[in-house]
Amino acid sequence: MTDIDLNFVGPFTLIDGKACVFHSAFAASPGIYLWTIKQDDDNTHLIHYVGETVSLGKRHREHLIQILGLNYGIFDPEKARQGVSELLWNGLWRDKTVSGPLIQLEAYRRIHEDVLRYLSILNVFFAELKGDSNLRKHVEGCIGWHLRNNHPEHKALYPNDNHVGTRKDKNNGTLRILVPETIRGLDEAIPY
Repeated sequence: MTDIDLNFVGPFTLIDGKACVFHSAFAASPGIYLWTIKQDDDNTHLIHYVGETVSLGKRHREHLIQILGLNYGIFDPEKARQGVSELLWNGLWRDKTVSGPLIQLEAYRRIHEDVLRYLSILNVFFAELKGDSNLRKHVEGCIGWHLRNNHPEHKALYPNDNHVGTRKDKNNGTLRILVPETIRGLDEAIPY
């Protein structure tokens, strides 16, 4: 059994500024990242997405393209900061119908300003984790499963259709997690 230390740094943003993920010292690094949304009532964070990557900057460039292209769902930014999950746009990836692209064009006209506001509330925390992608995918999945199964009260902004996968061989050790701000549902120790 081996423990893994995940020392998260951040939060970074997807928009301009000195904390922009694309200009961070970790932009070319492999690891685990969390998207969070800071809550207005107590300044804690709720997890919105858990991901793994070989390159933080490159992966977030892909995410940005998917968000701006409305392939991803867009959450109401004001409600998300209150811990309420309300989609303004479901995401084209969820709509496999022939009408999906035309509905997407209409949504673009209606919510393009909301998309920019949504981008402005996303926080990115990152923990460097070298090694093979299978390990990173397993760690990503363990964090997601732990949130869903052990802290359902904190998963309001973590959609049920987010893909979460883990390896069959578990009980490898413990993820020891350090994070600079309070993220609800992210424990200091998670089995992996």
